[in-house]
Amino acid sequence: MRGRGPSEIGEISYCGTISGSRGIRRDQSRTFGQWAIVYLVGGSGSYHDERGTDVPVRAGDVIVVFPELAHSYGPPPGGVWNELYVCFNGPVFEVWRSAGIFDVRRPVFKWQPPSKGLAVMQEFFSQMNRPGKSMRETVAQWQAVLSRVMPAAGATHGAGAATARPEWLLRALDLLERDSGAADGPSLEALASACGMGYESFRKKFTQLIGKPPARYALERRIERARQLLARHPFTNKELADLLGFHDEFHFAKTFKKLTGRTPREEFRSFH
Repeated sequence: MRGRGPSEIGEISYCGTISGSRGIRRDQSRTFGQWAIVYLVGGSGSYHDERGTDVPVRAGDVIVVFPELAHSYGPPPGGVWNELYVCFNGPVFEVWRSAGIFDVRRPVFKWQPPSKGLAVMQEFFSQMNRPGKSMRETVAQWQAVLSRVMPAAGATHGAGAATARPEWLLRALDLLERDSGAADGPSLEALASACGMGYESFRKKFTQLIGKPPARYALERRIERARQLLARHPFTNKELADLLGFHDEFHFAKTFKKLTGRTPREEFRSFH
């Protein structure tokens, strides 16, 4: 099911159901570029992302897909995975993130058994298809559904509470994600200090656990943020360089091409 086009507050881009899905293989993890809710209504499997979250998923669980976070999920070989999904984007959903309701530390949590949760989702689908309904109305209704689905900010219950990463690393990753779109974000030395350690110790431990140095991780997050912005608007290289804290537009364009294999203009065209 395809949305009708964006409103000024956001849009529902796709929604539907998949039976017998194979999911996304771990060796082919992806960055989706927009938000999504995946509700498992049959079967079981697991979820993994580049932050190191690795948790089981069972029927009745919800996965929150973050636009910039590489992830994978699905059943084991020969397993069953039946899902309902809603894909969405827009500024109003960034408010949900800022409020802590979309919490990257807990991308999986238990909601309701399918016998109850499906009724809520199917009602939303049926009303979305009502003739004459605007995208603004649909986004508002989806927020009402999300208010029933999402745990309160700061909640720790459910499958997504499990993680193998130490608290200081979760804090560092959270700060890096929040600052990926800010030109005046804290230095890596300040980040290390916020995690209670000196920079060299922080750099070595971060690299061991994430597989890349913090500077490289931070750079990749800024480029991923550029991709998200280009998905919505034809920003110039200078505008993106200024927004994301690059020295100049040439440095930004060169870095973007090196990490993505495309120029920013080519990236914009791929979305439109």
